[in-house]
Amino acid sequence: MRIILADQHAQPLWALKTILEEQPEFDLIGEAVDAPGLLRLAEEQPADLILVDNELLGDTIEDLIARLHALAPIPVIIVMSSEFDCSRMALKAGADAFVSKGDRPDWLLEKLQKYAGQVKLKEDANTNKSS
Repeated sequence: MRIILADQHAQPLWALKTILEEQPEFDLIGEAVDAPGLLRLAEEQPADLILVDNELLGDTIEDLIARLHALAPIPVIIVMSSEFDCSRMALKAGADAFVSKGDRPDWLLEKLQKYAGQVKLKEDANTNKSS
């Protein structure tokens, strides 16, 4: 599964990158530190999953999710935040899931593996629409 990470803070970005690079089923294809960089990367490097910080600079999370879905409908978008009350807003805006930055790494990996199946379902649905 091809993944893009986006977080404006160096430490969470590094930690997530380290965790993902240890997993053979995940291919980290890029990282961004702001919304314009994420949008550019998502356009240039199609991803299966985008793991994005709720407070990414340059756009509101609602606008960012809408713009990501407009670029490519396939990626699963998971929003991360240290504030759990952001979850409802992110999900309402079109995120596929929400994870807390305080969650254990093994729990995050389980969630990402679960969404690998959802990526396949989205790909199949889009293939059927274009047929």
